[in-house]
Amino acid sequence: MERLDTIDHLENWSVSIQLDKKEVARSIHKELNKHTDHFDTQTLISYFLLESRYYTIIGELQASKRSLVIARQYEDNFTEFHRYQHFFAEGIIDYYEELFEEALMKFEKAEQHISSVIDPAGLGEFHLIKAMTYYFLDITALSALHAAKAVEKLNSIGALNFLLARSELVQGMNYMELSDYETAEEYLHRALATCKKIENESLLASTNLNLGLLYVTRELPAVAIRYLEEALEKKQERIELKTLYLLADSYWQTNQTANAMKAYTAGFQKSIDSNNTKMKWEFAMLHKKYEDKVNFESVWQEGIEYFQKINDLFNVRHYSKELAQYYTENKQYELATRYYLLAII
Repeated sequence: MERLDTIDHLENWSVSIQLDKKEVARSIHKELNKHTDHFDTQTLISYFLLESRYYTIIGELQASKRSLVIARQYEDNFTEFHRYQHFFAEGIIDYYEELFEEALMKFEKAEQHISSVIDPAGLGEFHLIKAMTYYFLDITALSALHAAKAVEKLNSIGALNFLLARSELVQGMNYMELSDYETAEEYLHRALATCKKIENESLLASTNLNLGLLYVTRELPAVAIRYLEEALEKKQERIELKTLYLLADSYWQTNQTANAMKAYTAGFQKSIDSNNTKMKWEFAMLHKKYEDKVNFESVWQEGIEYFQKINDLFNVRHYSKELAQYYTENKQYELATRYYLLAII
């Protein structure tokens, strides 16, 4: 393979990785791998740094780490861009392993070399991933800042619609966290429109799920159902339990008991089959709220204790607030006070 050909392949490989086109990336990797013996040092470095990113998107994190180890053997020959790629790739691995604080530290190091990144895709991707990292660290304001930068970089380039849709989605999620529901709705619908221009079932399902969540939060369950049903149709295992939970709740709120029981039964069984104790408790508590009110109090109290045990503060606050309101309505003020205190931890 001639050098110019190699450069073209590496550039195409980078784009396929950024756009999560796994089969295209796999094909280019296979072709490049045949010729590594003929690569000069700079090309080898680029190859192994991109190989790390490639292995990450297909879920082979140990192989991704090995590629970085090999790349570091040539560290004395790193360019400024290679240093950026190296720290960014390290951060991506931490991100996939849900080590978000460690990922953020790597991205901060990468940002010291970001002046070497000149293409909008690379810049947009960096700000997107950093926005998502801040989101999972509950640092919403900084997540929104980087999501806005990502949208700005990606907004006018149709070929980058996959990255743009992800950026619009995370920005919608940020504004939901900030309780700015009108802006959240705007970004989520923008993400949905962008999603429809590309073929990515997973991203489309996630966007519909978040629109459903938005309308559940705004107490519009009838509107939420449409989006949640569309999310469920995509059969994305990663979000299936959450979708079924919100659907069951929305069906019950709109007096569609048969549909609610169907969604609840499917979700509760899947949570058992997948050994997801957290979601099993959520489904059980939802069922007691609507169908088995005799056992509502005891199961909710046990559920809140379980969430305390696993340090799931979001669910402790969420369910404690609702239980406190229930006790207030029933004039059981001592119990109401206990759960109101838990709701503000």
